[in-house]
This record gives sequence, structure tokens and C-alpha cells, in this order.
Amino acid sequence: MEKEKRRIIIDFEVLSKCGFWMCCMKDYKTQREHIIINNRDEFLRVYNKNRDSIWVGYNIKGYDQWIMKSIIAGLDPCKTSDKLIESNISPWKIDRSLNNIPIYLFELNDNYRSLKELELFMGEDIRESSVPFDLETYPTELEIKELTSYCLHDVRMTCKVFEQNYYKYEAQLGLIEYFKLDESMFNKTEAQLSSIILGAKKPNYERNDEVDFEIIDKIELSKYIDIKKWYENYNNRDFKKYLRTNVYEVETDFGWGGLHSARKKYKGEEFIVNSDVSSFYPSIMIEHNLLSRNISNPSKFKEIRNNRFKFKREKNPVEKSLKLVLNSAYGACLDSNNELYDRKQGIGICVNGQLLLLDLIEKVELEFGDKAIFIQGNTDGVMFKFNSKEDIQRYLEICKQWSARTNMELEHDFIKKIIQKDVNNYVYVKEDGSIKSKGAYVKKLSLLDNDLPIVNKAIIEKLINNVEIEKTINSSDNLIDFQKCIKITGKYSHAIYGEEEIRLKVMRVFASNDSRDSSIMKIKSDKTKEKISYTPSRVFIDNNIIINKKIPQKLDKVWYINLAKDRLESFQPEDSYTLFDFFKMT
Repeated sequence: MEKEKRRIIIDFEVLSKCGFWMCCMKDYKTQREHIIINNRDEFLRVYNKNRDSIWVGYNIKGYDQWIMKSIIAGLDPCKTSDKLIESNISPWKIDRSLNNIPIYLFELNDNYRSLKELELFMGEDIRESSVPFDLETYPTELEIKELTSYCLHDVRMTCKVFEQNYYKYEAQLGLIEYFKLDESMFNKTEAQLSSIILGAKKPNYERNDEVDFEIIDKIELSKYIDIKKWYENYNNRDFKKYLRTNVYEVETDFGWGGLHSARKKYKGEEFIVNSDVSSFYPSIMIEHNLLSRNISNPSKFKEIRNNRFKFKREKNPVEKSLKLVLNSAYGACLDSNNELYDRKQGIGICVNGQLLLLDLIEKVELEFGDKAIFIQGNTDGVMFKFNSKEDIQRYLEICKQWSARTNMELEHDFIKKIIQKDVNNYVYVKEDGSIKSKGAYVKKLSLLDNDLPIVNKAIIEKLINNVEIEKTINSSDNLIDFQKCIKITGKYSHAIYGEEEIRLKVMRVFASNDSRDSSIMKIKSDKTKEKISYTPSRVFIDNNIIINKKIPQKLDKVWYINLAKDRLESFQPEDSYTLFDFFKMT
């Protein structure tokens, strides 16, 4: 694609019962906005002028594209909407001709979150339109004005989400350009693109041989040979059983996902090394013949991996595009709808990944015994603590031997300090001073993942810099820092706040010290009430835009302080210390 394509953010609102539809769009580069209301001619004019543009939308593939195509084809978009929503008809069955209309789409989505939830995190206005979507009479001017405001708001919010995810767009664009693919490939998912690039084609029969996965011959185990034998036992290959056992003094789970092993409530300092396998699953596929058997040219996958390593060293941005192909290939092996689908190979990759890391852990244990500590093992790496730099050099030599035997490449991070709750919750400081954290309580939050940010910040500040919880929380006066984002799932009909019914599916609440405020509850279909998790006994609600809004007097900071202290305690056993204690000693 020689010329940069125009990217147009688009959203539709359809009131099918009264024959009303509208479309709002925004040019991502120029920021110009355009509104079309029940005007097919105007829509066709815009579409024909922008046939080669990329149309960007949140979950655009499931709904908006079919409304758009219906308008282009001369079908009634209101009837299409009814078939999609009310009748739940598969989009491609509505009218076969719609599949032939060429539109380049880039879909923004989150498997777990709606656009409204992301707006919630961003501190934006999340109130819904008061105009019912089952309105039977044509909307009044006032109602059209409200619908326009609502639709335009969603377009602007989609634009903000696109900004945060622009790297994904660039990576997909990079793939299409690097492999000289047709522009229509923009409509494909990452996994679909991978299968096309690799020339994969599913056989026209079911293999049904997943239980026959093989364990590679490069794995050498002695102390933990029984774990390998557990996988070799066909009685365990129903993919429901798992093995929980002790590995290097740490309780460890083996099953059909990645390795999960970690010391609970562990703290350590100095001579700590975290070792990750570079492109672990793709490397297993290449080096141990575990690529999907549907790939026509397996050498191409290896070429992509090698080029990715090369581009990464050169800091070439194409590296991120090639990473998409490599990382999506494993998941695609387990997706029956993908041309790479090969369950036997997918399970073999996962099992051998666990055993390869166990192999490395065993070699370290046999060499060091109680002179080293196994801290954690995860899907693609392990972490150990040693007693000296000399021990680390011995460890690196073991890694070199393991890499040569298994054809895996390890990358090492040297760590000053770690505080770990469990395998999914930890924070550590590398020797270069950078911080890595994982887990709901300590993860680095973002514009699109921003629940109780002041609590996470307070815990991190305490663990790393020994800043008291009270100081961090009391020093903030930004309301967004204190937002608790809640979602009412399909199991519940609605929420209630005191006597007030709230029909919103998402909302933001704040702890209140005002005795006139109430708790927030959710209502089951049988009318029983249930408290919403991690909400205080008294809250106030603010679903308006809160960006740069200051806290009111009634915000109860004590509730946030107590919650942060409770969460902090889950990281620290008795006689605990923080990362700050280490820095004071050095």
C-alpha cells in the first residue's frame, strides 16, 4: 500500500421499529466529523469517495459492517438490525450478496469488555441515551439530537481507544505490506492472517489423534522422571486431570496450560535471575517438529522467527508484525475454526514446554541443592536466587548447556529485589532500576484498565519506596484516582442504590462518608439482593465525565487506605520488609 489509507471511525444507531437509522463518522487524521441521518444517497456518496479507506469500529464485524453493507446494497438496515438482534440470525445468512461488498475493516474489541466499560475506565461520560431503541414512532427533533450526541460520543470514544491500540493497527499493516498481501486481508484476525501467510489448509476429515501427542527426546529428567511418566500415561490424557507436586521445594501444577509454580509470599534480594525462553512456543514448534501439520511450507515459519530475531536486534518495527504470526500460531492450533487447527500438535507444544522448563529446574537443583532458591516458574520462564556472582556464572553455564541441547534460547534479567504474593502477583526491580509488576493489586494500570488506581499506586509505592499508604492516598485530589468500576453481568437484572433502580450495565462509584448515601446492590432474577464485590457500605455515583475533576469533601479516603493495607498484607508475611529497606542498605 503505497499511499497511507484514510482511517474512518464509524458507528451506527438503528431504531428498527420506527424505521430510523443514523451514522456518525470521524476521520482519524483530520479529526473531521460527519453525521448522516436516514439518507442513503449521502451515505453512498461518502462510501464511494472512500472505497479504499479503512473503516474502524468497536466490534464492527458483528453488527456495524452489516448495517453499512445493507445500506450500500439497498436493503433496509432496520430489517437487517432486527434479524441480527431480535432473530439472532448469522450475518452472512441475511443476504448472501452482502458478503461480496468490498469494505476494509479494522475491528477494535476486547473479549471481556464493552466500549462502555472502556469509557468507564477512561473517566468519560458513560450515561446511556434516554431514547428507547424499541421506539415505535419516528423520533422527535429533540430525540434525534440526543441520539446524535450519543452516537457521536461513541465515535469519539472509539477514536480514543484506537489511539491506545494504534500499535496493533501498525503491526497488522506491517504484516500486509511485508508479505505483500491483498488489502482485503485487513478484514482478517491475527490468527487468520497467520494461517494465510503460512499457507495452512485443514484436512477434510477429523484426525481425532490429540491423545497421541509425543514427548520430545531432548528432555532429560531423573529426579522428576515421574512427571514425564504422568504425561506418558494415556489414562491421564483426558485433558481434565492435572498433577500437583513438589518441585524444588515449591508446589507446582502440571496440566494442559503453562507451568504454574511459585513460592507464596516470598521476598528476596540480590543475585536473582529471571530467565525467559525467547519465542518459546514458536521455537518448540520449529526445533521439535511441532508445527501444525496443515502448513504447506514449514520452513517459512522458521524464516519468520529468524527474521523477527534479526529485526528485534536492529530495532526494526517490522519485528512487532512478525511477532503476531509467531505468537498466534499456537492458539490457532487449538482453534477448530482456523486453518492451522491441529489439536495434537497444540497439546504437544504445551506439554513439552512444561517439561523443558522442568528439565532446566532439575539441572539447577542437582547442581546447587539448598544453595539456591527456586522462586517461580511460568509459561515461558523460571526465576532463581543464588548466593554469589560466581553462582550466577555457574547457573548461566547450565543455561548455556540446556540451550545447546534443547535448541532453545534464553534471555536473562538480573534482579535486585522481588516481593511475590504468588505466581500471578509480584513486583520486582531489575538491576537497571526498571520495575516489573504483575497481578490485579500491583499491575501497571492504563487508560483502558483503570480500576481503583490509587490503591494500586499506594501498594507499589509502599513496596518499592516505603511510602506510607496514607501519604500516597491522602496526597491525591483527582477523583478518577478513586473510581471503583463495576459491571452488572447478565446474571442480574439491574442495580439498586437505596430505593433507586439503576438500569446501566456499567457505572463508577466512590466511597462516601456521608450518612445519607447508600450502598450499591445488584438484583438477581428472583429479586434477591447481592452486594457488589469490593464496594463500600456507602457510595456516591458519578457517571459523568470526571477527567480533571477534583474530589468532593464526602469522599471517604479511609476506605481506600484500609483496602490498600488489606491487599498489601497478602504480599507480606510476618517480619516483612519492603524494597525500600534494601535501598537503604546499599
